[in-house]
Amino acid sequence: MKAKYPFVLASIVSLVLLASATSHAADLISSDGVTHDWFGDSVSLSGSVGLVGADYTTIGSTTTQGAAYVYRNLATASGTATQNVKLVASDGAAYDHFGNSVSLSDGIALVGAYNAKIGSNTYQGAAYVYQNLATASGTATQNVKLIASDGAAGNYFGNSVSLSGSTGLIGAYDAKVGSTFYQGAAYVYRNLATASGTATQNVKLIAS
Repeated sequence: MKAKYPFVLASIVSLVLLASATSHAADLISSDGVTHDWFGDSVSLSGSVGLVGADYTTIGSTTTQGAAYVYRNLATASGTATQNVKLVASDGAAYDHFGNSVSLSDGIALVGAYNAKIGSNTYQGAAYVYQNLATASGTATQNVKLIASDGAAGNYFGNSVSLSGSTGLIGAYDAKVGSTFYQGAAYVYRNLATASGTATQNVKLIAS
């Protein structure tokens, strides 16, 4: 046991020295940021492009609707940088928590809004796809809205998202499976680079 503590102490010292020798290249901020935006609640990086969620951001007069921000050329950025594109939901509402989860791949963004109301179902959740982010500017609304074909109130679809190429994966941790409440499920969506409108899943994933 005596040999353990010098090793641990040496490891801590090494980490401190490494941290002090390494500085960040750039600070990312939103051009319209205010108190309690929760900017940075979720982040994703693809190559030199970054995506940052701020799921309490006020959009227009709608408080806590949420937004996400795209930053390009991060491989060479320095100082303080503001976004190239701001992403919002065209049908966003208060407390949607849009931007609570984000994922970025090959110029496509996937943003979750796990509290979004679908029809009369509160907290069912949705996710939004944004294409062509390599050249987009200003404020962009979604190309595609993703929902679950069997979604229900309180599913929290969009609490987690992941994107690989043009295929998206969305988690719904409170989804009912069969007669089992709160079991949870995940949903796969393909061809998101060319999709439009509102899309439902190609595959639903559950645990056996």
